[in-house]
Amino acid sequence: MRRDLLFSGILGLLIGAGMYAGASALSAHIPILLPGLILGAIVFAFFFVLALIEVPMMVFGLRQMARSPSMPRRLLVAAFGFYVAFASVYASACVLLTGQIAFGLVIAAMCVVRLVSGIWIGVNE
Repeated sequence: MRRDLLFSGILGLLIGAGMYAGASALSAHIPILLPGLILGAIVFAFFFVLALIEVPMMVFGLRQMARSPSMPRRLLVAAFGFYVAFASVYASACVLLTGQIAFGLVIAAMCVVRLVSGIWIGVNE
């Protein structure tokens, strides 16, 4: 099961990287909706904190799912992959709103943190 979670997490990481790369490329061709460094920093802080506080809640939920005897294994693996990839949604939104690639990259790095947080899911085989 741990191998399946790792594979799913890596797949989610790759999907998240592709989504972020697409948003970064698109941000060069669309107008910036929230210009200015201060406004960009506020948007960054909002999305970063949102991505960060999601980690313990999702780890708790995934642990409960893993311990449930009636939980289909495929659903747990898919939920973990989606959880890993979802930080790139916040990063993409930040880049598209502010045009700041560096801010989005910091948020996108939360995908790696989420992948590592899979250690605490504690799947019993």
